[in-house]
Amino acid sequence: MGPRHWMRQAMLMVALAPLALSAANAGQTYWSVGSFTWVKRVPAEAGAALNAHPAQLSEEAIQALLSRVRATVQGKTVSLFARDELRDLLPALSEALALAQPGEDLLLLSSSRRSRIERAEALTARLFVREGALNLIVHDVRLSFMDRWLEEAVQPEFVYGSRTNASSAELSAPLGTRPRPDWLVLPLVQATVPAAAPATPQAPSPAEVASYEAKAQRLRTLKRLRDENLISEAEYQEKRDAILKTL
Repeated sequence: MGPRHWMRQAMLMVALAPLALSAANAGQTYWSVGSFTWVKRVPAEAGAALNAHPAQLSEEAIQALLSRVRATVQGKTVSLFARDELRDLLPALSEALALAQPGEDLLLLSSSRRSRIERAEALTARLFVREGALNLIVHDVRLSFMDRWLEEAVQPEFVYGSRTNASSAELSAPLGTRPRPDWLVLPLVQATVPAAAPATPQAPSPAEVASYEAKAQRLRTLKRLRDENLISEAEYQEKRDAILKTL
């Protein structure tokens, strides 16, 4: 076989590579972004209308839509996502929407520390595209789950947004409509407008991370001592509260 044959073969392989990659990714249903942070493709809720999936939304378009979303937390209006939190989620959300089928939704779990002095809290939501808009239904805006996980090392059961069961979340966004307080419909036209920039949280230092992990181990050890009846329940609660106050 001459050089031209091998050149044609090489060009064919290059041309087919994106198709092969797309076919390989088509079955992906789970994207792990970080600790207690992921995106999943799941069957839509029973009785739901078909979605406009697959949906081709760039990372920039998703950023423009979701960076404007605000939530009410303890009577204050704050950004639903922090800048770094949303930035890390964008590749997974864009790819998952491009692979989702009409009968599928996306589930989102995102855990993030909103400041250096807070423990990570979870955001749970359901997303789908219909009638030219991105739908966002939130169940938990700020779910505190870390204490139990640190003590028991048991992954909590997270609940996501639902079309049929409203949560206590309260959302808002410019140009967005609200079928319910916990449900935002964000027209895709917003994606052409420059996105607002939410505040950037400070990352914990290596020393803070090491201290956090050491205290988590102390909590687990303390629980084991209580479970083995080596200390009383009162002693356990007293020492546990003392450790948690230092986090």
